[in-house]
Amino acid sequence: MSTKEELIDEYVGRKARYVTQEGFAIEVTVQNVKSHFGRVDLEVIPVHGTGEKWVTATKLQFGTPQSNGQSPPASGDEINW
Repeated sequence: MSTKEELIDEYVGRKARYVTQEGFAIEVTVQNVKSHFGRVDLEVIPVHGTGEKWVTATKLQFGTPQSNGQSPPASGDEINW
């Protein structure tokens, strides 16, 4: 299991797509992380809008960042930033 510092480095500040149970796809930014019982939970805030929510890391779809920290252009199922 990763340390708290490794999880922070890996997740905090990254953008992802969160798909709700109702089918809404929301672009979010990770702002906090916690780990317990072998599960990683992430606190996310929407890129556009307000609010915050804790979700399990497996519920998020992350883009693949390029060397400058930006995600690549969307093609197919990739995330469109």
